[in-house]
Amino acid sequence: MLCYLLPMHAPKPHDMPVVVVGDQAAHQLAATFHARMPGGFDITPVPDEARARDAITQREAVAGYDPGSGELLYAKANGSALMMILQQIFTPVAAATGHHLVLTDLAPSAPGDVMGTGLLYCLLAMNIPPYVTVMMLLRAELRTRQKLAALVGVGAFASIVCYTAALSMGVIYNQLSLLLVGFLLTQAVGWTSFGLVPFVKQFLPGVAMGLFVLLSMPSSGGAIPKELVPPFFQALHGVLPLGQAVDSMRGILYFDGVGAARGILGLCCWFAFGIALVVGHLWWVRRKTGADPEAVTAAGTYEHEDDDGVVLDPVFEAPKPRRHRTLSGAVRDSAGTPVPGAVLTITDQSGLQLARLVASPVGEYEVHDLPEGFATVVVSAPGRRPAVDRVRIRPGRVEGQDFELPSERAGATRR
Repeated sequence: MLCYLLPMHAPKPHDMPVVVVGDQAAHQLAATFHARMPGGFDITPVPDEARARDAITQREAVAGYDPGSGELLYAKANGSALMMILQQIFTPVAAATGHHLVLTDLAPSAPGDVMGTGLLYCLLAMNIPPYVTVMMLLRAELRTRQKLAALVGVGAFASIVCYTAALSMGVIYNQLSLLLVGFLLTQAVGWTSFGLVPFVKQFLPGVAMGLFVLLSMPSSGGAIPKELVPPFFQALHGVLPLGQAVDSMRGILYFDGVGAARGILGLCCWFAFGIALVVGHLWWVRRKTGADPEAVTAAGTYEHEDDDGVVLDPVFEAPKPRRHRTLSGAVRDSAGTPVPGAVLTITDQSGLQLARLVASPVGEYEVHDLPEGFATVVVSAPGRRPAVDRVRIRPGRVEGQDFELPSERAGATRR
């Protein structure tokens, strides 16, 4: 409701930049528009029609009006909704001076982009997949560099596919530099989402969707031109990656590259921000590798480790509670063969039973949320000598405890 209905249900001008030929005519129109729509227009006088055309093609204004001829200059590439609003507003203005409004389009949209919104939907197909890829990688058993390589690969694939599809449908012209913009968009979204995971943890879906979808779409200027949405969303237009990509591609396609550099720089900044998050977190984790595991957990870091205890990657999933207490291990016989179906009984120091569980078919067990302190574990299985041990359960730790159950005939004891 806030991000879609509010800004899009009734588009109207907000600080819309318009140039008018002649100082007197500009001041009169500014006063008239201010009385009818306060804050709706930003009227600037220009000396002649040529300067008005330059203002539009240089993206300094979205429209220019010549009161002497009743001609309205505009760029349909900025969106059909903007053109219709301008036509509706300036038709009575021209009629008041005895003219019929004459429309002159200085930047027509591509033949396959009749409504001027096709570019947005092309970019959405590059804006959303990187975030989806990050969510799919959360539980992937891959190293960090493999996950980052996947993000780069998905970005390159999405850019090429979307460019080819849009070109075949006539939504864009054949400008290979659009591939760069599309790729930068995928990496800006993907790397930033990936880098935010250790910081926002289970809140990543809300944070990433809020930034890159809910706030980005209405502020992008792709569906509703940014001049027709409230000031809050106008302010986001030049900040969020989707709006920067829309501006860049429009500049390349229709305005000889004007304004494209600013958007590309913005995308590069998001990309660099994502890289900084990833690299900075990995550096911080590596510094903590030799620290007390409890301190690392308390700091909010959850790590996969290889057999040598080297940190490979954060665990991209909802973290366990800070004071989670887990006991796990395996039950085997004297030859190291798993003992399936072994029964484990866990009691506290007073003899109160805390848990009773059966080992898995491969002899493994795991029990969570045990109280802090010492516990006694009794393990038994038919035809085998029982094993008993006293273990310490500590907060934020996963205690590993294996048991050996020799056969009764062997007369062996637990190691």
